[in-house]
Amino acid sequence: MKKTLIALAAVAASGAAFAQSSVTLFGNVDMGIRHVNPEVGDSITTMQKNLISSSALGFRGVEDLGGGLKAGFHFEGDLDPDTGTPGGLNFQRRSTLSLMGGFGELRMGRDYVPTFTIHTKYDPFGTNGLGSSINMFGTTFGAVSSSAVRANNSLGYLAKFGSFDVAYMYGLRESASNNNDYHGIRVGYNAGPLSVDVATAQETGIGASLGNHNPRRTNVGVAYDFGFIKPMFQYTTSKLELAGGDRKVNNVLLGLTAPVGPGLVRFSYVRNSLEQGATDVDGKQVALGYTYPLSKRTSFNANIARISTDAGFPVAERTGYEIGVRHTF
Repeated sequence: MKKTLIALAAVAASGAAFAQSSVTLFGNVDMGIRHVNPEVGDSITTMQKNLISSSALGFRGVEDLGGGLKAGFHFEGDLDPDTGTPGGLNFQRRSTLSLMGGFGELRMGRDYVPTFTIHTKYDPFGTNGLGSSINMFGTTFGAVSSSAVRANNSLGYLAKFGSFDVAYMYGLRESASNNNDYHGIRVGYNAGPLSVDVATAQETGIGASLGNHNPRRTNVGVAYDFGFIKPMFQYTTSKLELAGGDRKVNNVLLGLTAPVGPGLVRFSYVRNSLEQGATDVDGKQVALGYTYPLSKRTSFNANIARISTDAGFPVAERTGYEIGVRHTF
């Protein structure tokens, strides 16, 4: 009888421990048809993913360790729903392990860098589809450094202090050929309808295979939600030290979202300037989109965008539109 009671107590204790843990499967599928008509060359119609959000599959979990301390993990991989991800699912979108408590969160692994938060938070189109501001910025800056989106082998600290929040990241280089010696910090303020973020980042490693040194980036974002309309502003300035002369890129975005009917209208105007040696060229993008909810988890989306540029700008002039469906789970 005594052994039976001990066994039942052990099972009960085990059940309590399991009850303190949770694992969630989550995902997003966003795909549709895109038609692009460039100023030079033939127009093309394609099936595309990520019209307004990133298609992904992931797992995340949290365990209560007691005393206000928790452990958590987050594994998230990119999906190609139009082809079934022929390369196989990996967790390159995010792969982190965390300890959380009253002190904030300590996070290790591959994660989004602080400056990327501003890119996606203060763009009506996020960082997806024809309307995204990084359509021009990513190309003119080079899109070659981890300071663009993510950093590997990173140590991060995230915390909230009232209406303020802070995120710091240090990426370990780990080898002489690895362009990943990263430092970045973001400070945000969110109170009622007002939201403001400022971030800066630098890599001190040498990207020998990429041909650049010391990428640096600073950006700021501001938004105010009036209810009937939410205007937003974003400014980004970056510099690459290249053998042929430093490349400086500035990106300005003016945008808004507004509820119209049951759905949401998105609009943005983006101006991008590139300076490198004798090159000084500008590009502009205007985008308009509408999201119509079919349910809480499914929406119909339509976007149209126009890019116009000076001669010599790395991104070609073009007009395009896209329509598709997004489903989250």
